Amino acid sequence: MKNIVATEATDQDLTLPDTRTRILRAAKYLFRKRGYHATGLNDILEIAKAPKGSMYHHFPNGKEQIGVAVIESITQDLIDLFAQSRARSVQALIAQAGAQLVAVAEKTNYEICAIFSTFVAERRTSPALGEAVEAAYAQMVDNLTQRLMAEGLPKRAAEEKAHVVAALLEGGSLLAQALQSPMPFNAAVKQASLLCAKA
Repeated sequence: MKNIVATEATDQDLTLPDTRTRILRAAKYLFRKRGYHATGLNDILEIAKAPKGSMYHHFPNGKEQIGVAVIESITQDLIDLFAQSRARSVQALIAQAGAQLVAVAEKTNYEICAIFSTFVAERRTSPALGEAVEAAYAQMVDNLTQRLMAEGLPKRAAEEKAHVVAALLEGGSLLAQALQSPMPFNAAVKQASLLCAKA
């Protein structure tokens, strides 16, 4: 959860020996605060305290490649959140993970809620970003589908339910940002959890 939660570029972040990690954390912070389009490479490098040469060593395609890496990093954090849960059912998993995501949303002043939407909005000018978000959602839906199938749900029903859960959580998070309130996100988590209850 640490990477998802990262709300500010801390002094500890800036002393990390891994330049690539510093660049990703700085980019994640700035994309969340300003959006993708309004964030410049120099802004990322300044916060990461990284020379331009090292950035092009890790990200030869520049900001677009950094954006894709940020999407992949957030996705992996979410998959890891699911994997680390000791919940015994998908219903409990959604309730537990959802509660943690609501807490992150509040901690980031709801800015984290729209980060994927920010990248989707750039799809016309940067197909790679749109494709990365598409792959991210597919990975998360597939993860949830597999868990629902393990509880006995047929594949088609599990896939449909996983898509609805993803839609509920994404919609709830966006409403939370719009209203600056955890209420819609909490409600979405509750309904998504109930949807996953064993018959």
